[in-house]
Amino acid sequence: MVPSSGARRGVAVAATCSLVLGCVALLGWWIGSTTLISIADGLPSMVPNTAAALVLSSVSLWALGVRERPAPVRRLGQACAAVVIALGLAILVEYAFARDFGVDRLLPAGRMDSPGKLPGRPSPNTALCLILIGLSLLSLPVKTRRACLLSEWSALLAAALALAALTGYVFGVDHFYGLPALLPFTGMALHTAIAFLALCAGLLMARPDCTALATLTASRPGGILLRRFLPYVVLVPLVIGRLVLVGADRGAYPLAASFWFASAITTLLLGAMLWVSAARMNLLDEARQRAEEERAFLATVAQSSDDAVMGTALDGTVLSWNPAAERLFGYDASEVIGKTMPVLCLPERAGEAEAVLARLRRGERVERFEAVSRTKGGTSIDIEVTVSSIADASGHVTGVSMICRDIGRRKAMEAEIASAHEAERRIRSQLEAIGTASAAVSEALARLPRSESGVRSVLEVLTRHAKEIVGADYAALGIGEDSQRQFDAWVPSGVPAERIAQIGAPPRPVGVLGAVVREGRTIRLADVRVHPAYIGLPPHHDPIEAFLGVPIRFHGRSVGNLYLGKRPGRPPFTEDDERVADLLADRTCGALETARLYRAEANERKRLEAIVEQLPEAAILVDAKGRLISCNKLALQYASSVVDEPDPWGNRLSFEHRTPAGEPLVWDERPLIRALERGEVVAGAEGLLRRADRGLVPVLVNAAPVRSDDGELQGAVAVFQDISALKEMERQRQEWIGVIAHDLRQPIQVIATASQFLGRAADEQAVADGRKQLARITSSIERLRRMIDDLLDASRIEARQLTLDRSPVNLRAQLGEILEKSAEVTAGHALRLEVKGDVPAVLADPGRLEQIVTNLLSNAAKYGRPEGDIAVTVSAERASAHIAVTNWGGGISEASLPYLFKRFSRAPEVDPRSVRGVGLGLYITKGLVEAHGGTISVESSPGGATTFRFSLPFALDIARAAGA
Repeated sequence: MVPSSGARRGVAVAATCSLVLGCVALLGWWIGSTTLISIADGLPSMVPNTAAALVLSSVSLWALGVRERPAPVRRLGQACAAVVIALGLAILVEYAFARDFGVDRLLPAGRMDSPGKLPGRPSPNTALCLILIGLSLLSLPVKTRRACLLSEWSALLAAALALAALTGYVFGVDHFYGLPALLPFTGMALHTAIAFLALCAGLLMARPDCTALATLTASRPGGILLRRFLPYVVLVPLVIGRLVLVGADRGAYPLAASFWFASAITTLLLGAMLWVSAARMNLLDEARQRAEEERAFLATVAQSSDDAVMGTALDGTVLSWNPAAERLFGYDASEVIGKTMPVLCLPERAGEAEAVLARLRRGERVERFEAVSRTKGGTSIDIEVTVSSIADASGHVTGVSMICRDIGRRKAMEAEIASAHEAERRIRSQLEAIGTASAAVSEALARLPRSESGVRSVLEVLTRHAKEIVGADYAALGIGEDSQRQFDAWVPSGVPAERIAQIGAPPRPVGVLGAVVREGRTIRLADVRVHPAYIGLPPHHDPIEAFLGVPIRFHGRSVGNLYLGKRPGRPPFTEDDERVADLLADRTCGALETARLYRAEANERKRLEAIVEQLPEAAILVDAKGRLISCNKLALQYASSVVDEPDPWGNRLSFEHRTPAGEPLVWDERPLIRALERGEVVAGAEGLLRRADRGLVPVLVNAAPVRSDDGELQGAVAVFQDISALKEMERQRQEWIGVIAHDLRQPIQVIATASQFLGRAADEQAVADGRKQLARITSSIERLRRMIDDLLDASRIEARQLTLDRSPVNLRAQLGEILEKSAEVTAGHALRLEVKGDVPAVLADPGRLEQIVTNLLSNAAKYGRPEGDIAVTVSAERASAHIAVTNWGGGISEASLPYLFKRFSRAPEVDPRSVRGVGLGLYITKGLVEAHGGTISVESSPGGATTFRFSLPFALDIARAAGA
């Protein structure tokens, strides 16, 4: 057995330790240093011969401890070992026969004074150790069992002598390391004993296959326990004995008690180690039991496996055989176990199994492979073999595990697959023909015009290629399902033109043709005349025997039917012909549907173009890049031709679009541009368009983007509605309102004048009733005047004719005056004004500002909580002042907020009979605020506060903007 890397390192360390100790002692003798040859005064020294023997033993162990050394090095090691044996024998002979062979004077031992008679002679036990170590060294290269035992026992005896000497030094007993009575000043030196122990350890590690070291390094429970407790068994008695002896020497207890003390402690420690050993053995036994259970589990898995599992030795002898192997090969386990593998191999292939086993013995890896085996009955079977090596704990391959699987079925499937490939090759040419036909149909489809003749050209291409692919004599394609009508389209192929003329009108979907239509499946007949629905052929038609009818369906809907026929005497259509015809129908059904949709789309386009052309509004359609696609005749009346500078989209027709005020509308704000570039839907945008015959015409513009089904922008459309008549009606309505208001003012003024006159002329003794009536007349007049003013303001706002006399206004002072004047309209409510910070002057019409605030205060008083507070808050923002009027009451629902600023609108939560007015207050207020360049909004929560906020620009910002 080759030593492991750890054992090699141990041999090298042992040899180095012995070499160093021997060299140090020789140096001590050479330079006369007592410290180097003896550990302490009065103790034996390492003599020169012993030191030289240690050096030679170290060299021999280095040369022979590893087998890979060259032959000259091994011979050097053997020579050194022989010299060591000869030296030890000579010393023992000198002691035994009182002879002097001069060996003691070979080295310079006389350089130092020594009390002994023989300063260069080792002690007898040292000489015996040298002989034993030399014998062990000489036995290392021999690989026999006897040599192994000789080497092992020699090293163990030498270690025992060295350990006895070491024990003597520990306990101070000189009889253990020398013979002081016979040979005073002679004995095994302490470092000599240490060197001998190192050499013995190196010798044991150099032969790991021997019993001692194999037991120590084994992975079994015994080896584990020996490695764990051997150091304690060796060291504990020494340490305890030495400690007890030290205590006795110092008088701590009598010598007799020290022996009892040492014995008791040793017994306790050894008992504890024995207890621990037992516990460790129990754990190892549990591990062994688990391993056996795992082994039993694996054996059960192997026994229940559907694959044949067998185990063999490296020579091919079968060791295990599961039931699946019995079923596969037909041999019982008793018939195969103990025999070699070739019993399962065909005679002509027996060498394959031997080759596989040879590769496994060499440590090579064998991949999964296929083989041919034979059963007990002699039947050959195809198997797939998976081979795995079985290794012991040290990693050495001891056997082989093989899993065999019957692959006969798989082989049969592979044969079927090969047959299928052959069939595939047979129809490949037909598939190529189908590809050619599909390409031809696609090309005809690409050239398809929007006409009936164009659709017919696609059908002719499909019919002709179908006839050629399946080898038919005649082919026809019919579109239609009504048995009472002829086919909508009937395209024959293979029939001469004169014969078609003789046959006359196309057929109807009846008979076998109708069966294909009704059943919606392929009908293949060797003789069409045997079909129950056969009703014969039309006059002048050539006879047909073999028949193949294929429905052409697109997404489950019939788009046509393909009919193929052969003359009598021709071979019938095959399954391959049917399959190819079905495939051609599947590949071309989309083309037929597309052709039909082309025709339908053309008709629909014409219908839509007629509708758009007759629209009473101007319509414009542009594509995704803004290029003009179409416009109706009415839209052309608004267009002007531009030759030099087309619009940003490159169109030569332009439309002059202006705002309602007559100002040119910037390009990005035009409704059609907003719809196309921003995707906005513009509804009811008012503006002006120039018309060649009428100048600027008021129009209402609607524009929207045009998107595909997947949301992609494809263009935009715009519709212009002439609202000149509506504008004229609005103008007449405004004039009517003005006339009515003027006519109402005159009688009101007369009534007011008369009432004032009566009031002044009335005597102080006039009846109280008269004064009350006069007061009512005055109040009604004032109310009627306010209503007329509101109607006039609303009319001016709608006509954009509202004029303002604006000037810088101090909001703090102006709002204070307005609140004082509003005491009558807010009677019963507490007013408070809060100005936050310094608010600059605003540019406003003071009268109109008073009208805005008075309307909001009146509204707050009408709809707020009775006797509730009304707060007016003023604050400054970036470029404008913000005024808020807040009251507390029932509030306004969120659904009603968008309608508050419309004409004649009131909150639905309030009874109209309880509130006076015509519903124009907030509408006029919004118009006045916007005329000042501000904005107005409202916030309200039901049952809480309602706040109207409006803004007015600062006078300073307006002035700066004007200067700029």
